[in-house]
Amino acid sequence: MNLTLRHITDADLEFLWQLHNAALREFVEKTWGWDEEWQRSRFENEFDPAKGKIVVIDGDDAGFWWVVEHENEVVLASVRLLPEFQNRGIGTRLINVLIHGSEKPIRLKVLKVNPALNLYERFGFKMVETNETHYTMVLDR
Repeated sequence: MNLTLRHITDADLEFLWQLHNAALREFVEKTWGWDEEWQRSRFENEFDPAKGKIVVIDGDDAGFWWVVEHENEVVLASVRLLPEFQNRGIGTRLINVLIHGSEKPIRLKVLKVNPALNLYERFGFKMVETNETHYTMVLDR
C-alpha cells in the first residue's frame, strides 16, 4: 500500500465535505444529532484548506490528516478516513509516523462514541480530561 499526503486545493472541498459525512456523521448523530444545514454552514465557514493534508492511498483520496505543532506539544487535530479505507492499518501507520517523528507529548480529542478511542489507547494515549462529549488524551514522551 502506497500512502502519501498532499496539499489541499479548493477542488478538494466537496471531497472533504463528503468525507466529513462518511467518517463522522454517525458519531455526531449519536452525540448531538445531525443538523445538515448547520453542519454544512459550519464546514463552509470554518474549514481552512491551509490546515491539514489529503491522505492518498495507491493514488486514491482516502482521508484527511491534520497535525498542529506547538512549542511544547503536538496536537493531532483530525484524522478522518473514508469507510472503505478504515480498519486497514492506515490510521495506525499515520500515528506511528507522528509518534516516531516527535519527542513532544501528543494531544488529541476524541468523541466518546468514536471507536478510534481503542486505537489511541493501544498506542498508550491516556485520558487527561473529559467532558460530556469528548475525551482529551495525551501520549507523554
